[in-house]
Amino acid sequence: MKFFKRRWTVPQGVEPTEMDRKIMFYEQRGHEVPTRSLIKTPEQIEGIRQSGKINTGVLDLVASEIRAGMSTAEIDKLVYDYTVDHGAIPAPLNYEGFPKSVCTSINEVVCHGIPSEDEILEEGDIINVDVSTIYKGYYSDASRMFIIGKTDPMKEKLVRVTKECLEIGMQAAKPYSFVGDIGHAVDAFDTFSHGDEGIGIGH
Repeated sequence: MKFFKRRWTVPQGVEPTEMDRKIMFYEQRGHEVPTRSLIKTPEQIEGIRQSGKINTGVLDLVASEIRAGMSTAEIDKLVYDYTVDHGAIPAPLNYEGFPKSVCTSINEVVCHGIPSEDEILEEGDIINVDVSTIYKGYYSDASRMFIIGKTDPMKEKLVRVTKECLEIGMQAAKPYSFVGDIGHAVDAFDTFSHGDEGIGIGH
């Protein structure tokens, strides 16, 4: 008989809440559930929210400055300066040897491109700028896709459909639903399959 070790536990002498009952219901039916330590307090949620505000501010700055003729190293400097000026830390910098403060992935580069002085944005490029911020120990992470000037219809469709998929996935993310529900909703909507580019998506 296989031993079943519970991930979700209720402290002894404490009456289970509605949340406890729902999570234990799913766990008893074989679903993977979080541990109690992963559930954030209101104070922790506020810390994450403050980190997210800085992270969003970084992307807003990049959106206002990005242009043809700009190097991805210039984007990296914008990200570093804004983040540090707001009392935060760029999470990618020196993470497992990563040398920059942001990931910049142009055209066919799927993710985690490294900024460089030699990488110059050109008219028609599409670029993903992926920003992660640490503020008072709290992490936030988001990216945006930018079109440099005018691009060809295929690239434009990729950017547009990807954003639509993000919005569909956000709508599917609800309390007591499953991560797989998000993937299913996106997959059902996606009209722009890119085969193996699915590797790493959602990480």
